[in-house]
Amino acid sequence: MIGIVIPCYNEASRLKVTEFVQFNKEHMDYVLCFVNDGSKDNTLQQLETLKKACRYPERIEIVTLSQNSGKAEAVRTGINNLLNMVNIQYIGYLDADLSTSLEEYTYVVDYLSNNSVFSIVCGSRIKRMGADISRETYRHYIGRFIATLISTILRMPFYDTQCGAKVFTRNLAEFCFSKPFVSKWLFDVEIFLRMKIHYGAANVQQLIYEYPLQRWIHADGSKIGLKDVFYTPLQLLHISNHYNLFKRYKVEKSLNSKRSEESI
Repeated sequence: MIGIVIPCYNEASRLKVTEFVQFNKEHMDYVLCFVNDGSKDNTLQQLETLKKACRYPERIEIVTLSQNSGKAEAVRTGINNLLNMVNIQYIGYLDADLSTSLEEYTYVVDYLSNNSVFSIVCGSRIKRMGADISRETYRHYIGRFIATLISTILRMPFYDTQCGAKVFTRNLAEFCFSKPFVSKWLFDVEIFLRMKIHYGAANVQQLIYEYPLQRWIHADGSKIGLKDVFYTPLQLLHISNHYNLFKRYKVEKSLNSKRSEESI
């Protein structure tokens, strides 16, 4: 079984009920866990309507947070809810606007289930010939700047850490989502930092695969605005301090220097 967490905050007007209902009908090995993150509109009512319309409502979970806690905590809550189901082998999350379609997400899941060497597969919005990756030009360039900044901080060759389509093995999900995140939106960065610290820089890159999405369409009504983008460097600095990155990299550099001297 596969579990997908779909965080929802004020999604009543954007929730694609028909697509979720059809997916529930056609994919009996999937459990959808919608997390209503303290929405102020009719999101909860829409989710309840969606569940009633499904052929297999027992495979639809609805979790409601009493107040808006941010995407990080909404996803973490949903994943821990799914971890209570012992028959679920793979757990991931997907944006409610379906910028990455449900069908496309199944390809990401299939890649992980068919390649046991990896523990996480991340959708990657690589704009290229033969693919339909559609986003506004300014968002693309801002996204590339942020992605480069994140890759530099992580010291890992990521193209796209922020795509909202990721799937984990059960064991990795248990590890990555056991503790709350410090950032409400950049928790993806924290996931990779937790992995790097736990598994080591040399091993972690062998566990992660970036899957080039065939289709990704930007949906209007994004909860991340330009104001949030300008605060991104400060958020990354906060994350770096929380995980003692500068100290860790200083120690790592010192060890590498000693190894180099010993090899001469």
